[in-house]
Amino acid sequence: MLNLFEVTVVGFALAVDAMLFSFSYGLVLRKRRYSSSLKLACSVGFFQAAMPLLGYTGGLRVKDCVAAWDHWLVLLVFCVLGITQIRNAWSSSEDDGPRAEPLSVPALLIVGVATSIDALAVGVCMAIGSLCGSHLNWSQVMLAVSLIGLITFACSLGGFNGAKLLQRFPRRGLETGAGLLLIGLGLQNFVRDLL
Repeated sequence: MLNLFEVTVVGFALAVDAMLFSFSYGLVLRKRRYSSSLKLACSVGFFQAAMPLLGYTGGLRVKDCVAAWDHWLVLLVFCVLGITQIRNAWSSSEDDGPRAEPLSVPALLIVGVATSIDALAVGVCMAIGSLCGSHLNWSQVMLAVSLIGLITFACSLGGFNGAKLLQRFPRRGLETGAGLLLIGLGLQNFVRDLL
């Protein structure tokens, strides 16, 4: 039987990385915000739903393969994104305006995967019956992963658009803060997985 309360809690817990990335990106992007926020939310929402489904169908073998390197991948992606953000902030004068560009399709895919790697383990736990209910049928699994994806989509949009409230502050400080936030997110995920 599917435990909807547990699925909802798991959905919000999994959405944190995507929401923080969206917030930091929303701090520095000032053009094509509406379409960029929708593309980002769709990307992270899709991957947040697809990864537990992949984990569910792959079972324990996926967890064993990914567990050895998932924290390294997330650390690498977020550190590269954060360092790039900081470098761009300080490579131009404050008057040059924002340097953040809307994310390309490959960048959206990388962010989607990087923010949803933990969801693979959720899918594996669903497969062995230790999370979101036991003896789930296919329609219950599809409902669970769809709910997780929708929660991430909504949190990503909220984080991105909530960042607009801070855009009146100096660009260089916002971009540096956003870069440090991304690096911190990668480090937090890395340390959490090692402990």
